[in-house]
Amino acid sequence: MVIPKFEVSDFDKYKGTTYPKNHLKMYCQKMGAYAKNEDLLIHFFQQSLTGVATTWYTNLEPSRVHSWKDLMVAFVRQYQYNSDMAPDRMQLQNMCKKGHKSFK
Repeated sequence: MVIPKFEVSDFDKYKGTTYPKNHLKMYCQKMGAYAKNEDLLIHFFQQSLTGVATTWYTNLEPSRVHSWKDLMVAFVRQYQYNSDMAPDRMQLQNMCKKGHKSFK
């Protein structure tokens, strides 16, 4: 199912700890030339994952993924908590450092 002269890009691996939509954007940019080939996008998505994200992908029911959109929705739903926990700009601006503590 590999297109002749197709080379897999080096992907930034998603570990399950960051914002999932950013990972999808980066993946789609790297696969831009093949954006219309959903089978290829789905097939090589696993190579952009590592750790628990790879485990999630391999345990995903094939019957749930009929299209690239299905996979994207399932991926974002699985890692939505990273988006919900990430502070927004206003929250970051309102943070203040206590006098005796470092900003780590």
